[in-house]
Amino acid sequence: MMDLPEESEIVVCRVIKVLNYGVFVELSEYGDQQGFVHISQVASSWIKNIRNFVKENQIRAAKVMRIDTSKNQIDLSFNKVSSGAQRNRIEQWKQSKRTQKLLEAFAKQHKAKFEDVWKEIAEPLLENYDTLYDAFQAMLLNEDDATKGVDKKWLKLLKEMVEKNIEIPVKLVKGVISLSSPAPNGIELIKDALKAGMDSTKDADLEMYYSGSGKFMINVKSFDYKVAERVIKGVAETTIEAMKSSGGEGEFTRLN
Repeated sequence: MMDLPEESEIVVCRVIKVLNYGVFVELSEYGDQQGFVHISQVASSWIKNIRNFVKENQIRAAKVMRIDTSKNQIDLSFNKVSSGAQRNRIEQWKQSKRTQKLLEAFAKQHKAKFEDVWKEIAEPLLENYDTLYDAFQAMLLNEDDATKGVDKKWLKLLKEMVEKNIEIPVKLVKGVISLSSPAPNGIELIKDALKAGMDSTKDADLEMYYSGSGKFMINVKSFDYKVAERVIKGVAETTIEAMKSSGGEGEFTRLN
């Protein structure tokens, strides 16, 4: 029996036929199993011409609404998937395809069967990570347990492949701190507060510079968005606390 998605799952599909009453698609991750999107589920707005909203060969993300195994029918919805969720899901699918092709090329290069490479490399990685792409990124970050379970004969070659083909996108968060001090040596006190903030963390790439009118820009870069958010918040709080402890004032504003 062919593998089927679960109800409420977000799946990636390719549009194969557009009719006046709906859209037939192929589910890209389920052996090209077909599904159907009724016109009422194509868009949240009123549809005069369905082809203004969807076209053949388009790649879309859809939510599984109902599965009728007796009729071999899968009902899907486009309008139950937000634009952001659609972008993320399709990007995840593209990453999955790319990592599988990398492993196929890896197996061919080292004269091994793809089935063996998948069993000895991919399956252990997928025990700890949702996708191979996540596992490969973890390897770049030197996480000790990233390759846990992978056959040792592949470790060196696998790391070389990952370092050559995978990049970790840098996350950037920005903010501005406004500082002021009524003290005669206010400039020195502001410098001390900024230094306290700069010295408060080493968990991310931190940049701070004066932008005029008592305002200082903060840029924090990290491979992990949550880390970047935590760092910028901590730096801002430390800076403002140091400023207030010397009789001054401070305010922080996030810019993204």
